[in-house]
Amino acid sequence: MEIKFKSVKEQQVAYIIATGHCNQIPKIFGKLRVYIAKNSINTTGYPYCTFFNNTLEVPPEELHYEIGIPVIGDVPGEDTIQIKKIHGHQVVSTICNESSEYTEQLYHTLMEYAVKNGYLISGPATEIYLNDPIEVSQSEHSVEVRFPVIKKINIRLWQLFFYVI
Repeated sequence: MEIKFKSVKEQQVAYIIATGHCNQIPKIFGKLRVYIAKNSINTTGYPYCTFFNNTLEVPPEELHYEIGIPVIGDVPGEDTIQIKKIHGHQVVSTICNESSEYTEQLYHTLMEYAVKNGYLISGPATEIYLNDPIEVSQSEHSVEVRFPVIKKINIRLWQLFFYVI
């Protein structure tokens, strides 16, 4: 598994916030795709899912997540579909094949790698689906797993004191 730090550019996304079992994800992606096609919206990247709570610590029906697709242009929201800009940021990431490498350990490995290299995790995990989750079986999924990070600042108390003065 190759782990790397990289910059993610600002992007506009069409998204839906959902709560419930993750087996709803393909249906939600379908709803976004219908909205995009109906409104002739151009997409600019891969669909994603950001998980706001830990899938291992909450019952499946309490899972809270955001499903989205990067879009361009003057795009209106509609019903439960919202539009926002995600600001540019740094991430620690790896690409995995869901059938063989996609495990709880992968998330822990990413977090440990970030900490060992002087970064702090600064937000929830995001999965970028590199092939269409609607069109391929789960065993064929290729997913980039990302955590947003910020570089840890190593300032000693006495340095902070002199900086303030």
